[in-house]
Amino acid sequence: MKTLITFAVLLTTITITIAAPKKDQAEVRFLAERIPRNLGKVLLSSEESRSDPFDLPMNNLSPPQKPPARVFSLWAVDKKTSIATVKLPEVGKSFVVILIPSAKGTYDPLVIPFNNTNFKGGDVYFHNNANKPILGLLGKTKMSLAPGKATIVTPSGYGDKRFYHVMLGVREADANRVIKSMKWPVSKTMRNYVFFYVDPRKNRITFRAVDEFMQPKKDPAEVN
Repeated sequence: MKTLITFAVLLTTITITIAAPKKDQAEVRFLAERIPRNLGKVLLSSEESRSDPFDLPMNNLSPPQKPPARVFSLWAVDKKTSIATVKLPEVGKSFVVILIPSAKGTYDPLVIPFNNTNFKGGDVYFHNNANKPILGLLGKTKMSLAPGKATIVTPSGYGDKRFYHVMLGVREADANRVIKSMKWPVSKTMRNYVFFYVDPRKNRITFRAVDEFMQPKKDPAEVN
């Protein structure tokens, strides 16, 4: 009888150990600042397992991917090499992994929570991968960003208007140079990612903006 009880306890322990990882499995969405033309498909890999191959996007966030572990490699299938090592925070289940090109020909990953309360609808995430400080004006909100830095900006001062004025520029040695002046729509269901980098063809600082649509939160009264 004692042997049967011990076996039953052991079996219960094994069952719990196997089922636990499924509850804590994270998901990640990828966004690359730029992508080499010959990159091909990528996958997520660890020592134990790997994901199915998928296309790395740079004009939108990827569909949610299930990483094999909290620390994993982003693997280029055709090149048969790792192009980034991603380490997810211990706390949280859903993340955005922003991939910034490095001088080594790989990516430097930046991980932010997908449901980041500091990055809400209407906000803009800026990353300066250029070699000079970036200046910005979003409505009445001013922004200054050193090389290699990132920040989240909330536009202000547009009242009930449908658009707000945006001016982006670069701080040169002798004067500030405007990159672009434009109008952006006011939207609480859209947040934006803006990347600054040096265009290798023109050797000038430029930028690229990516929109992310956010599902509006349902009213609890509607759910019930």
